[in-house]
Amino acid sequence: MAFNLSTQVGRLLQAVGQFSGFAVGMVTMSSGAATVTIPGLSVVHGIVGTVQGATGVGEMVICTATSGNTASLETIAEGGTATGSSVVMFIAWGIPKA
Repeated sequence: MAFNLSTQVGRLLQAVGQFSGFAVGMVTMSSGAATVTIPGLSVVHGIVGTVQGATGVGEMVICTATSGNTASLETIAEGGTATGSSVVMFIAWGIPKA
């Protein structure tokens, strides 16, 4: 099975009831690193990601920093180094833009 998407700009999901949406998206890593900017948020409070199609065995996603509506992500190989060109799917939350 092939993946049809390799990147997707972060966007807010529709609010349901009194709950605001999370921002979701996809990004392709470059040497194990990517910077994600989420236009729908003014501040990112947190972000989690998962590898969609790993280029190495045992890759995991970590967030190394956030600033405003931008987050820095890394894919870490089993040996502990940032590596790979995997596609990462992410969910972020924070303060929506007014």
